[in-house]
Amino acid sequence: MAEVARAGAPAAAFSSRPRTVRIAGGGAPSPYPSTSSRPTRCPRRRRGLLVPFGCRASTEASSPWPLLDAVEDDPDPSEPPRTTPSSAGAAHWTVSEPMSRDTDAASAVASTADVSRELAAELLDVGAVYAECWPEGEGEGKPTRWRRIADRKIVAKGEVIRVHKRPRRYRHACWLGADAWRHRVVHEDDAILVVNKPHRLPSMAHESNGVEHCAGCLERSLGLSPSTLRVTHRLDSSTSGVLVLGKTATAVREFNDSVAKTPGSKEIVKSYAALVYAKHAVPLGLMTHWMYPGPFGPGAFHGRTLRRSRARLVRSSADGERGDDTGGQGTGKRWKRCELRVVSCDRATQSQVDTWRTLFDRELERARKPFDGGADDPLVSGGDSPGGDSPGASVWAVRVELVTGRTHQVRAQLAAAGAPLLGDSLYAPMAGYLHDRDDERAAEEAWGRMERGTVPDWPVALHAETLRWGDSVFSTSPPWD
Repeated sequence: MAEVARAGAPAAAFSSRPRTVRIAGGGAPSPYPSTSSRPTRCPRRRRGLLVPFGCRASTEASSPWPLLDAVEDDPDPSEPPRTTPSSAGAAHWTVSEPMSRDTDAASAVASTADVSRELAAELLDVGAVYAECWPEGEGEGKPTRWRRIADRKIVAKGEVIRVHKRPRRYRHACWLGADAWRHRVVHEDDAILVVNKPHRLPSMAHESNGVEHCAGCLERSLGLSPSTLRVTHRLDSSTSGVLVLGKTATAVREFNDSVAKTPGSKEIVKSYAALVYAKHAVPLGLMTHWMYPGPFGPGAFHGRTLRRSRARLVRSSADGERGDDTGGQGTGKRWKRCELRVVSCDRATQSQVDTWRTLFDRELERARKPFDGGADDPLVSGGDSPGGDSPGASVWAVRVELVTGRTHQVRAQLAAAGAPLLGDSLYAPMAGYLHDRDDERAAEEAWGRMERGTVPDWPVALHAETLRWGDSVFSTSPPWD
């Protein structure tokens, strides 16, 4: 019989070898380190120094970095706005000259980014500072790399650093507090920790922020050592639900083998819940498309720069109208088969729509970014009804099971079927579109749709509801239920 874990239940109840510590003063065991031996008050931040790791406060909307919080709340009007997560580029970092002497790290960052020493210390701690390095040794033709220096005290003479002055922040989803994060733990044992990831939090560290991602937020909020938790798979930042984090290299390797369907590995089956808007119910059964495989970059798509952050094109068959199965333009890459199974599709209840709207409106206000998810999206049109007799789109509660696992697969396939997700501003313009032709006219239409898409900085109504790994089943309810 499968072992089932559900969010909100005590993690130890589902652990074969739980790590339990009795909380001082009695009460139920907790699978987390005891905090009874820690001081009740933490030392204040001193000039240029960081508060010790175990003393970082974690309350909602308040991170360990008050100066960075203030910058986010009241940005410098002279700084260019960041419109999408993918727009962080050269305009958002500063590279120093080689250091003329060994320099205190905070002073080096302050001088390079033209900020106070206190703010420089926070930039170091959040993981927004890199040092140039040569893994294969210095010399002509040798590749240059950048390495985070969050724990460095000194920048050596001759070193060059790179500072992301405006790190991308995820503070409202990260600093929920220890109790809220404990409640989100679905399962924990010696090998893995399974968590119900909140919306608006990445699965992996952003280039400019090495802490505010799912594993990092858990570690800091629960007092775990850095790098205790390792990424095994990803959920989009705007998606919530079951995320498996490994504690050992062996567990990560075993999970990756299952994802790759290596012979002899345990089977993985992932199921998602979604709210979509469409004029008709999504047909039940197997849904198959083929996804654009690349290339990406300058001139990649009919002479246009195609970023990986844009909506992924799909078509209805492997060969389309071209008579081949390549990525087009002589790339020789095969379009990737995408399959999912629509398990159920029911008209959403008024309660589900209202609950989602409340969550979405709260997070949209925090995002401080205009939302345009498509004229038919009830979040744009202002409709409060899940539909029914109205001639426009209705809201449907859909459950799907993945057969393949591709980037943005559920979002891309449902949009192509004419049923984009609520809040999905990236794929709303792709509703009902299939790139079955690869001529210039089709490229113009596809490009126009992709150009109208916006990477969501708010929740999308997609939730990783269940993950079955061998005999274990991990499950969490979608936020609208």
